Amino acid sequence: MTPLFAFQLRRVARNRQYLFFTVLLPALFTIFFTKIFGAQAGTAAHYQDYAGNTMVSMMAYGAMGAALGATIRISFDRASGWLRQLRVTPVPQTQIVGVDVAVGALLTLPSLVVVALVGRFVNDVQLDLGTWLVLIAVLWVGSIAFVALGLLLGLVLEEKAAGGAIGFVSVVLAALGGLWVPVEVFPQGMQGLAHAMPSYWYAELGRDVAAGAAPSATAVLVMAGFTALFGVLAVVVARRRPLYAVSG
Repeated sequence: MTPLFAFQLRRVARNRQYLFFTVLLPALFTIFFTKIFGAQAGTAAHYQDYAGNTMVSMMAYGAMGAALGATIRISFDRASGWLRQLRVTPVPQTQIVGVDVAVGALLTLPSLVVVALVGRFVNDVQLDLGTWLVLIAVLWVGSIAFVALGLLLGLVLEEKAAGGAIGFVSVVLAALGGLWVPVEVFPQGMQGLAHAMPSYWYAELGRDVAAGAAPSATAVLVMAGFTALFGVLAVVVARRRPLYAVSG
């Protein structure tokens, strides 16, 4: 662990608002949706399906928000002059970006683990140990797409816009991607839009695993495509807009 990585990790991890919105809030949503709507499921099997799908959706929602929040802050670092300070150190620009990506990926884990624990011990979701581990691992790897998206937005947006973008992008991806309401109840046109969202396919990775199957090839390829797209765009923007440029 490099000193820069440890420092950046502490900076984000000690932010109480960040922890609330990426860890506690998805856990509370998991309990609320399952206890209110899951109670109407009828049979135990239907309850398990609903509770499991809700848990996976909230795991995806929390991890997505954590990934975006951890990397989009690069715009704040540029505006504050922190990146300009790093320029006079021997740390290369590629390592600065690499540290942000690593921190963003690592900070998705608390949300994934906490929501999974809530699903198991509060909502009584029944999966075997191997499935739990694979579920968390698959969603952790899949969250790299949103780390790349957050990095892209952080490079493109100025400080004032970035703050609002975190919440706006998270809400749009969650609402249109079927993380709050199942896509099956959407109007037909909205279902097509949902299938164009990376958040939908991200949650599909987890739903496949929770159902006892391997992630579908379609979901894997779509998420890989989004990851590559966001990553390439971030590289293009970074080359045209140095990290140390001060906004304003």
